[in-house]
Amino acid sequence: MHGPHVCILQTSFAKRDDTIAYLTARVPGVRVEFITDSTLLADVRAAGGPTQAVIDRMILYARAAEISGADLIVNSCSTVGEVADIYEKEVGIPVMKIDAPMAQEAVSLGTRIALIATVETTLGPSQRLIEKFGEEQGKRMECTRFLQNAAWDALQNGHPEEHNRILLENIRELDKMGFDAIVMAQVSMRALLPELKDVKTPILCSFFSGYDAIAKKLSEIAEAKRG
Repeated sequence: MHGPHVCILQTSFAKRDDTIAYLTARVPGVRVEFITDSTLLADVRAAGGPTQAVIDRMILYARAAEISGADLIVNSCSTVGEVADIYEKEVGIPVMKIDAPMAQEAVSLGTRIALIATVETTLGPSQRLIEKFGEEQGKRMECTRFLQNAAWDALQNGHPEEHNRILLENIRELDKMGFDAIVMAQVSMRALLPELKDVKTPILCSFFSGYDAIAKKLSEIAEAKRG
């Protein structure tokens, strides 16, 4: 009997090892595979949103994941989160968004949310997801966006320490502004968390809440296979 098989759709080649380690520690026998297209993010940024070509490519990747035997597809990039709503209708296996549990957690903490990102195309989908969950709870969410393009540029130019410095400084400022939660709109920001233990406002990162929910779903799939 094979363990559950998850296929993660990515827009970046970064940080695969810790994803595999996190899931294999929680789901015995899990098979973790990736389909990565690093041109997706560039195309969405250039167009200001997902183009039909981006949507068509992601539908193909989702179908490929299903054909490869995956039991579950994970959409790991917030920028193309709304594309997942389209391609999940094209496959017969479940699709999970990495940032959905984080958005639900944000709603549970209050209505005033600071949303921080280094890529502008992440902010809209992240805000709409939080607002959608808020609406389901009868809450009117107030998301304030904070875009740090300079941090993205620093990272692209090979200066991760400058990327981190800009974001840490910004998050410490947000901590003084009375928000109910600070939402890191990109999985990559989780590297900052050890440096932010002094921040009083709850800081949400999609990696941990997202992969915890994904591990739970994979365990349920494994149980169903055994049954």
